[in-house]
Amino acid sequence: MKKIKKYIRKMQSLFMMTWYIIFFNKPYLKEKWILIDSKNGKDLGSNLLRIAEELSHNPSYRSFCIFISCNKDKKTEIKDMLQQYEIHGVKIIKEGGLRYSQVIAMAKYLFTDTSFALWYTKKEGQIITNTWHGTPLKMMGRDVGNRAFDMGNVQKSHLIADYLLYPSNYMKDIMTSAYFLNNLYQGKILCSGYPRNSVFFDKNRSKDIRKKLGLQDKRLYSYMPTWRGVLKQIDSEKNTNQVEYFFVLLDKMLSDDEIFFVRLHPFINNTIDYSIYKHIKPFPKGYEPYDILNICDCMVTDYSSVMFDYANSGNKIILFVYDREVYMDERGVYVSMDTFPFPQVRRVEDLLREMRSPKEYDDREFLAKYCTFDEKGTAEKLCRHIIMGEKIYEEIQVSDNGRDNVLIYSGNLAKNGLTTALLNLLANIDLEKRNYYVTFQSASLRKFPERVGRIPKTLGFIPISSNQQKTVGEMIASVLYYSKNYSNSWIKNKLDRYYKRYYQSNFGHCSFSHVIHYAGYEKDIINMFGQAFCKKIIFVHNDMVREIKSKGNQHELSLRRAYHDYDKVVPVTQDIVASTLELGKNEKNIDIVNNCHDYQLVKTRALQDICFQEETESNVGVNTLKVILDSKSRKFITIGRFSEEKGHRMLMEAFDKYYNDNPDSYLIIIGGYGKLYEKTVAEAEMLSSRNQIIIIKSLENPMPILKQCDLFILSSLYEGLGLVLLEADTLGIPVISTDIVGPSGFMKEHGGYLVTPDIEGIYQGMKAFDRGEVKPMHVDYEKYNRNAVQQFEEMFEGES
Repeated sequence: MKKIKKYIRKMQSLFMMTWYIIFFNKPYLKEKWILIDSKNGKDLGSNLLRIAEELSHNPSYRSFCIFISCNKDKKTEIKDMLQQYEIHGVKIIKEGGLRYSQVIAMAKYLFTDTSFALWYTKKEGQIITNTWHGTPLKMMGRDVGNRAFDMGNVQKSHLIADYLLYPSNYMKDIMTSAYFLNNLYQGKILCSGYPRNSVFFDKNRSKDIRKKLGLQDKRLYSYMPTWRGVLKQIDSEKNTNQVEYFFVLLDKMLSDDEIFFVRLHPFINNTIDYSIYKHIKPFPKGYEPYDILNICDCMVTDYSSVMFDYANSGNKIILFVYDREVYMDERGVYVSMDTFPFPQVRRVEDLLREMRSPKEYDDREFLAKYCTFDEKGTAEKLCRHIIMGEKIYEEIQVSDNGRDNVLIYSGNLAKNGLTTALLNLLANIDLEKRNYYVTFQSASLRKFPERVGRIPKTLGFIPISSNQQKTVGEMIASVLYYSKNYSNSWIKNKLDRYYKRYYQSNFGHCSFSHVIHYAGYEKDIINMFGQAFCKKIIFVHNDMVREIKSKGNQHELSLRRAYHDYDKVVPVTQDIVASTLELGKNEKNIDIVNNCHDYQLVKTRALQDICFQEETESNVGVNTLKVILDSKSRKFITIGRFSEEKGHRMLMEAFDKYYNDNPDSYLIIIGGYGKLYEKTVAEAEMLSSRNQIIIIKSLENPMPILKQCDLFILSSLYEGLGLVLLEADTLGIPVISTDIVGPSGFMKEHGGYLVTPDIEGIYQGMKAFDRGEVKPMHVDYEKYNRNAVQQFEEMFEGES
């Protein structure tokens, strides 16, 4: 049944995307269509309700067709809201439905307060306004540590907008930094207040709503705390228990002329039974929350951005921060709350005392900094500015340093040779010469979010949120191309259209001079970058002909086309030029750029203690390993992922032969990842030397181990270069390598010792080391890096 449902959903997605593309491909827009999409149809409130109100009530917009996006579960709620605010003449459309797909593809004007669906691609000529939904106190985007990898769609929603709404320079500075907008964003920032905040300047509205609700003689308080979850992680039970405990205490203390209105996150709110309280009630239904805030005499919050909005009312704000230390450790804030003028309390008794006390602080400085542009009538002015073209507000562009923007695809940033090579390159090139941005697929980091921390802090990054959905025709073409290895003009046209849309959706709103597929793998990225609107560069780190033949994990048609059509194809060593040309058949676009080597970092890391991480697997404990390393036994080592081409089985058999005459010796195999770890362990167990073979998987820093070994052996059957060769040499460890395309050129250039890629060759290399014939190469890596950086720069300068 699950498979059937999954198949049905896939078919629905195919046909929906086909329907959307029909309208996306039409060469015109509906000039008088306006789409209002609040939180992907899950709400109609806040800034977008006020914009809908203005568009409906103002006769200037009667000729416009206004569409409200609506989630299927929210239709009644949104209808009630429209009726309450007398918003007529608008059309409610189901979010993600057929009509929605047509409207979002054809509407001239689009308003959002978060982001659109992952599959949405901005059409040329569309005017998008992103009002966002609050001034940030809590950290956002790049600053949220282990959640930064997932910020791609929110970042994209800012970058594609023609107008961003920031009610203060404080917010402008935070958002442009958190989402890397400087140098990339091509729209305008409006120095405008939030439409929702205009209610705080309308005291008559407050009196009218109080009268409608029969609350003229009551002292009213509001409570709007922040959501304590982190993005997609939901843990409401703990929060519910805390809130209910406070409510029980507070309800007993409040008098009959006091009402404590509460608005919590839905995950919490839906679990609380308000009927058991006498003085504590949820926000009255049918009203936009800010209208309820506006009737209250005092607001209680914690770390919520609502404080920045409510300050416009002039009423008292109290911060109930009972879990301040815990919250700050988990999320963090941009500004110390101690700089705010509002009283902070932790106990219910202190909270009630402050609620009943008059406002005794001066918030003029706070208002000037955080509420700079808030005023009455914002929605009316905003619509005139955006739709009528009247320049009401000052328009600001983000800072632009005038340098070229370069996008680099890094792969999944795993602890492997590719990531090391990229980080070494970034550590050596002049990062002030261009603006470099790293991109990766969010899904590949979901289990390892900490990998984002490997990107240098001085660089920006743009996560790819998801693949674009395909139309029926594009899916057929994809199957024929990838599964059947069949290609013709129809297939190419369909796939080019798909990958152009894929690129346009993720990066088309930015101006890049170059895109660099540094990882060199992944057919979707190869073909997507192939449709970039700029110069295209792809690096080659391995003998891809051998990769195709031995593993079958590369798509040959994609590589052949990329290696032929990209502006630059960049092998990292002369040795793999021939195999690259065999695929691309284009000598004119070949440039060689050797991998840089961060030799200083290698030396530093080698001084650290040997540590196993939680995910480390090994057939010996760390203390046993240290004893072995401190011994006088012969110690051979190799470092490389557990994969067939690394030749680990061949190496173990060669060591087994060596062990017969040299029982006081060890072989250490360290691998970052790979499918063959268990198989390698099992194969070692079958050898007479099994007790002398140490196998370690997933070790963050192998350098302290490498430093204490006698000989490094690269036993690969094929390879790009193998940076670990350079790491071993940096630490003064002698090296032998199989005589294969990739490392052989480097070894020959620097007097390294090569052996035939078989058991006997490696065995003879071990014996040669015993005879003193294998010496450290002592390469001048300062000079080596200068040459590699020069090659990298010539890759740009050599363009026609």
